[in-house]
Amino acid sequence: MENSGKLLSVITVFNKEAKKFYEFSRLNLIFGYAGSGKSTFLSLLSSIFTGKDKHHLVNGTQTVAKDFNVIYLGTDDGISNPLKLSSKSLLRRIIAESKYSDSFDQSCEQMFKGMNQAQEEIEGRIKEILPGSTVKITDSGHPLDFLIDNMTIEIEGDSSSEEKKKLFGLIRSLSSNTAIKTIVLIDDFNDDFDEETTLKFLEEIDKSNAYFFLTTKRSTPQTYLEEGVKIFAMREFEAIPLPDIKTLLLNSLVENQEYKTFEEYITGKGYVENSGLAEMFLHYIQGDEKTNLLRILTAKSPVLAHENIPGKVTIVPISTEEERLYKSVFESLGIPLDQN
Repeated sequence: MENSGKLLSVITVFNKEAKKFYEFSRLNLIFGYAGSGKSTFLSLLSSIFTGKDKHHLVNGTQTVAKDFNVIYLGTDDGISNPLKLSSKSLLRRIIAESKYSDSFDQSCEQMFKGMNQAQEEIEGRIKEILPGSTVKITDSGHPLDFLIDNMTIEIEGDSSSEEKKKLFGLIRSLSSNTAIKTIVLIDDFNDDFDEETTLKFLEEIDKSNAYFFLTTKRSTPQTYLEEGVKIFAMREFEAIPLPDIKTLLLNSLVENQEYKTFEEYITGKGYVENSGLAEMFLHYIQGDEKTNLLRILTAKSPVLAHENIPGKVTIVPISTEEERLYKSVFESLGIPLDQN
C-alpha cells in the first residue's frame, strides 16, 4: 500500500554563497508572469537535485547523482523524455531491476543461444563474400539489455495534457521500487489544462509519494491551497516564498490593525485566532471565483483598486479584510500600491 504523500518530510535547499535558504514540501507551486524566471529557477532545482550544481546543500549535505529520482519536464516536453530507454534513464533502471516470472530467465537463455547461432551464420556468410576477412560482432550483453535497446514506447493520447496525466504511472513505480526520494519538476504544468483537469492532476499528486515542483503563469483553484502546500512568487528571477493562505490572512487581519498597547494587540490577535473570524475569511478567500490572490502572483504589474481599470490586471477587494490581505501580499512582493 502506498504511503500518503502528506507524510513526506520537508526538503531544505541552502545556497552556500548567498546564504539563502528555501524550504520545500510535498507540493510546491511556483507562480509568475511570463519572463519572471520560472523556467530558470526550475532548471536550477533540477541541477541541484541531480548533483550537477555544487553551490547548494540539500538537507544540509552536498547532493550527488542518484541521491534523488529526478523527472524534469520543460515547457515544451511531454512525457517522452522520461520514457526514453537510454542507458541512464529512470525507466530503464526500473525495468532492469524488476523481478520477472520464473520462466523469464529461461526465455532469455534461449534467446541468447539463438542469437549466437544466428551471428555465427552471418559471420560465415560474410567470410564467403569476403574471404580472409575478420568479422567482429559487438557483444550484445545480457538479453534483457538487447531487448530494451531495441524497444520503443508509444503513449496513446491525443494531447500533452493526456500525456502528463499518464506520468503518474512512472512516478508511482519509482516511489514504490526505489528507496530514494522522487522529485518531479514540471514547467508551466497547467498550460494545456482546463480547471477540471488541473483539479484532477492535483488530486493525483495528493495520492503520490513524490515531491512536485510546478511552475505556472495561470491561476489555479484556490480551494486546493491548503496548509502544507508551499507557494512561491517569481518576480524578476527571484523566488519569493509566501506563507499559506490561512497564515497570510491571519497576519493581515492582526498586523494591520491599530493597537495602542501591547495588551490590546494580544487580545485582538487572540480574538482573530479563536473567534472563527479568520476561518470564515479563509473559506471566503479560497472560494473567490476571481482568484484575486493568485492573480497578484501571476501578474507583472497588478493594481489594487475599488473598480476595474481598463488594460490593467485589477485586484478589486470587496471588504476591508480582503483589502488588507491583498495589500500585505503586494508589500511582500515589492509591488507598488500606487500604480493606478
